[in-house]
Amino acid sequence: MGHGAGPETLLVHPGGPGMSYPYLANLLRLGGRRRRVLLFNPRGVGRSWTPRGTSSYTVAKLAGDLEELREALHLDRFDLLGFSAGGFAALEYARRYPGRLRSLLLCGTAPSTRDIEDANRRMLASASKETRRRIRALTRARRFDDPEYVRLAEEVSAPFSRRFLSRDPPAIRRSVVNPSVYRAMMTPSGNEFVVEGTLAGWDARPELARLPMPVLVLVGRHDFFHDASRRMAARIPGARLVVLPRASHLAHLEQPGAFRGAVRGFLDGLKAPVG
Repeated sequence: MGHGAGPETLLVHPGGPGMSYPYLANLLRLGGRRRRVLLFNPRGVGRSWTPRGTSSYTVAKLAGDLEELREALHLDRFDLLGFSAGGFAALEYARRYPGRLRSLLLCGTAPSTRDIEDANRRMLASASKETRRRIRALTRARRFDDPEYVRLAEEVSAPFSRRFLSRDPPAIRRSVVNPSVYRAMMTPSGNEFVVEGTLAGWDARPELARLPMPVLVLVGRHDFFHDASRRMAARIPGARLVVLPRASHLAHLEQPGAFRGAVRGFLDGLKAPVG
């Protein structure tokens, strides 16, 4: 899905991992005469190509898919926005193909598995004693598909993911998650507070100081990745950090105008030409 035209292309990688792009549709408003905005579904999501085995759902493969997409679109250089888990793929792409990017926008994301697990511990620590006790009991029993476990995990994450949303907007309801992608990359067992899938051990932090392109780090003040985003921005030379005060993880829906304004201001301020 796309909107706009012109010499600039902003490619938006959705998160999940394994979530389809409709929940990011309001970012299409960034398109216009100067800029084309393209949303797409990664491998295994929506009508995109689905590999035979779940072992192909890796951050390296997602980065390779981005390069194939760039070639198919006949882009020389482009702007890449990675949202949440899409930021993992965006960072991996920036590590592997730095010369193809005019800029990198990292929104509500983190640079390593350790940061993801730190965020999980932070969320669990904020829960009530009774909630933590029940989660521990269900975890010991490995009852990760139990409706009670699913409900408690959602309750724990809600203040950090959708604090300022009274209900799911239509854009969220139009998006779907492929559980095979999510579980393969994050948690084959279903334990929501560990990373034991193909993302285990992933770490882009050593390369942050060598990223040559302009970088925007955009995050909600109450996002579970808030601390990781601040640390990440501090490691990237010249990175611009924007923290939205009344937003959590779904900042583009909680403060949509401010979110798009930060992205637009960053892109409009880039001096390097596209070609």
